[in-house]
Amino acid sequence: MYKVDKSKYFWCYDLALKKRLKQNEIEFITTGTSNKGQRFWLYEKSNELHTVLNRA
Repeated sequence: MYKVDKSKYFWCYDLALKKRLKQNEIEFITTGTSNKGQRFWLYEKSNELHTVLNRA
């Protein structure tokens, strides 16, 4: 079984946050549905992602 290195990726479950990331030109790797039926967008962690996530 393939193991994902969770320290390298950010799972976004919030549509408003996903839109904010898109406005800041941060692209997701893929989208999917969790085992609980929630849609998510998967991002590779980066300095740019960190900066947007830490803005008020």
